[in-house]
Amino acid sequence: MRSGRIIASPARAIVLAVAVLFVIGLLCIYATEFIQKDRPTNTIKQLVFAVVGIGVILFVRRLGYPWFARHGYIIFACGVFLLIPLALARFVSFGELIPNRRGAYRWINLPGFQLQPSEAMKIAYIVGLACYLRFRENYRTFTGLMIPIAASFVPLVLILLEPDLGTVLLMMPVLAIMLYAAGARPRHFAMLALVAFTTAPVLFFQLQPYQRLRIFGVALQSTTLRAKLIEDPERFAFLGTKRQAMEWEVGAGMQLVRSKIALGAGGVTGQGWGNGTYVEFDLLPDEHNDFIFAIIGHQWGLVGCLVVLACYLIIVLAGLELAAGTHDPFARLLAVGVVALMATQVTINVGMTIGLMPITGMTLPFVSYGGSSLLTNCAAIGLLLSVARRKPYMLSKQPFEFEETIGRDVPVRPTPSYRKHF
Repeated sequence: MRSGRIIASPARAIVLAVAVLFVIGLLCIYATEFIQKDRPTNTIKQLVFAVVGIGVILFVRRLGYPWFARHGYIIFACGVFLLIPLALARFVSFGELIPNRRGAYRWINLPGFQLQPSEAMKIAYIVGLACYLRFRENYRTFTGLMIPIAASFVPLVLILLEPDLGTVLLMMPVLAIMLYAAGARPRHFAMLALVAFTTAPVLFFQLQPYQRLRIFGVALQSTTLRAKLIEDPERFAFLGTKRQAMEWEVGAGMQLVRSKIALGAGGVTGQGWGNGTYVEFDLLPDEHNDFIFAIIGHQWGLVGCLVVLACYLIIVLAGLELAAGTHDPFARLLAVGVVALMATQVTINVGMTIGLMPITGMTLPFVSYGGSSLLTNCAAIGLLLSVARRKPYMLSKQPFEFEETIGRDVPVRPTPSYRKHF
């Protein structure tokens, strides 16, 4: 192993980690579906999606990130275009083409497949943002920083109208991490955080009641707080109603309560594959997609959860290794964006499963059931592998290196070790 390397072969490590996650996901989906319903329909579909996903990885890797660099703005525009009908579906009926599911319009029904444009937008967003930031320095000023932020608001608002709060919460950290990797100033982030903090109450009250209840669901886990809401409903009306507090464990909080029980019942080594109350009986809603991490803990305990988290950690570390090892600014931003996407998805999904974050409908990459999510994450892995495949040597400055001068920023002279700057 070369000195300074985190992972000897990042591409192989990524492929191995994804393969393990594929297998774990299929085993969990099969266990909950076959034991309960005696028909592995979703398992077969997921296996087909996995095979197609492998083809997507190979295709994107073969296509190469330079192709995405040339067509980044077009890809971003196509992603935004697909979101527009979903935002309009709340006001204009599209029939069965865009169905209403639990008050949300997130899917487009295509022959034999359901397309979720917000999933495709994740990749389009990363590619478009990397395309804009790769050769620019104006985002080093506060006014210049407004351009990528304003462009980000277009898909964010459209996704919020569906509504899909989870994807919005996912894309905001991706934006911040990519801007930071490109060299945006920390003090500008502090100013933006202040603006976000002051405008958050206004945006909060624009959410639907059930969305606000999900956000406060983290706090309502406290029996003490629920008791206060029951005793003085007017004072704590912003948390919900008295009835919602009284029925929380069997109403809005039922999914979270059962998720935590399923995890706790798994202990250290779990109940075993296909065993356990929450596998044998349909007690946990969305057990095969949003809350599949609870089923992993129920079957394989803390050990199984740590194996899954270790796979994601390998993907993140390998992705950072690839980002640090390339001199191409677009490739570096692309790798950082994919790493941020994966890490944020896992953080949100695991966080909501254990009660540390609001329930937002975020899937667990490569494990949860769902074609759109799986194919999107496979495309992201394909982009990482394309960065690993192409490592051009450039006789130029290191990307995103700056030094302060009077009145403007200028690039510094490259140093022998690129890892000092990443």
